[in-house]
Amino acid sequence: MTVHRITPLPETTARGRLIVSEGVVAPTRAALQASSTDGRPDEGMVLWLGRNIDDTSVVLACVAPRTNHNWGRVEIDERAVGAAASVGRAHGLGVVAQVHSHPGWDTRHSDGDDKMVLMPYESMFSLVVADYGIGSLEPNDGAGLHQFQDGRWIKVSNAESLVVVPHLLGDRA
Repeated sequence: MTVHRITPLPETTARGRLIVSEGVVAPTRAALQASSTDGRPDEGMVLWLGRNIDDTSVVLACVAPRTNHNWGRVEIDERAVGAAASVGRAHGLGVVAQVHSHPGWDTRHSDGDDKMVLMPYESMFSLVVADYGIGSLEPNDGAGLHQFQDGRWIKVSNAESLVVVPHLLGDRA
């Protein structure tokens, strides 16, 4: 399936990086794959919570808000975003990125994706995962990484701007 896109989608390098704790990956994938209606998969959405530090967004947790979804679309209303933001604030975190799934393998933002992200801000990231969340969360493996730059969404061309940090670093002592 190809996304509905009439307007050009610029592609350029990210401003900064999106650093994601490995512990966020599995629950994100599970939430995306759990989005269904009558046993049929639908698009899903997860909000990533973390901190923006200079030009780096660090993701430490995720929340799967209540969505309105069916085949080919997923929406989240202002109350659900507010509730997710409140959960984050209780832990000193904010919404730093959104992740949603597409039915096929086209992980570009659709025109609707560009317009429907609630409260985008400069340098905010948006990640699109293929095949109802079955696809990879890594841009090198097909995920679509986007960033809000100069008042519009762009597709990020440098996949290395998303870094997943493993639970354990280095050798065990």
